[in-house]
Amino acid sequence: MIKCSGMTERFPNETARIYRAFETLAAGNDAFIDLAQAALLIASIEYPDLDTTQYINQLDALARRVRVVLALPGGEPLDPLSTLHAINQVLFTEEQFHGNEADYMNPENSFFNCVLDKRTGIPITLSLLYKEVAQRVGLNIDGIGLPYHFMVRCSVGDHLLYIDPFEEGAFLSEQECRERIRMMTGRSVEGKSKLYAHWFAPVSSRQFLYRMLNNLKQIYLRNDDYLHGLTISDLMVILMPRAAIERKDRGLIHLQLKHYGRALHDLMAYLELAPKAKDRYEILNQVSSIRQIMSMLN
Repeated sequence: MIKCSGMTERFPNETARIYRAFETLAAGNDAFIDLAQAALLIASIEYPDLDTTQYINQLDALARRVRVVLALPGGEPLDPLSTLHAINQVLFTEEQFHGNEADYMNPENSFFNCVLDKRTGIPITLSLLYKEVAQRVGLNIDGIGLPYHFMVRCSVGDHLLYIDPFEEGAFLSEQECRERIRMMTGRSVEGKSKLYAHWFAPVSSRQFLYRMLNNLKQIYLRNDDYLHGLTISDLMVILMPRAAIERKDRGLIHLQLKHYGRALHDLMAYLELAPKAKDRYEILNQVSSIRQIMSMLN
């Protein structure tokens, strides 16, 4: 098991192999994307010797312990609420998984192997853990991409129960979630159910991965770490090849790294994908400057 005591040097051939594996996984039907495998592939970019099988086995072992708490001799889950309480007991009381408030912006919080090793993470990676363990017990859990704070949701009887793995599995109603949004954004969501309904809609597997990758990208770019940011941007383009903004972002990262040919290619792709973009003339100026630089270099 690769412990998270520091980033491992990356090798081009290994990175290319991971890209191909991620592309194969992302090309499948969204409903069949294995989120745990995909998250561990993302982690493999920084930890190329990572043994994904060991971490999958760890998830399986956590699910078995939940079944022991539930005392299910036949393997069938009890009612959802009892199952959620059992998951909370194993993950948060016994294993002491918790949110990393002290070092929230550490990129390790976004690497699933590190979350499993260190028992700490950010809302989206702890939500992934919760979802994967619940799935192995037979309970369907949806990821919910609320603003600034990812959570999960489960149907319990005739209502929806929201669970916050960052807060050790705290249970919330939709109204309590709305109050949290109001406190975080300063905007009221009362009386605007239709306007903000997408916040409470289950995210697809691709959206789940996209948000994980975007968290990482923003951390790296905030620290001007363009080399690491580029690998994450590559994965985002693989995941969402028609997302214009990701072509632009990768083009600008290439430009920072003086990869002028690649920057030009991505920025031209952005203009093609978003012909009415508000920053079209700004990007055209960037393209013109890149071409001038390339002509001087030649």
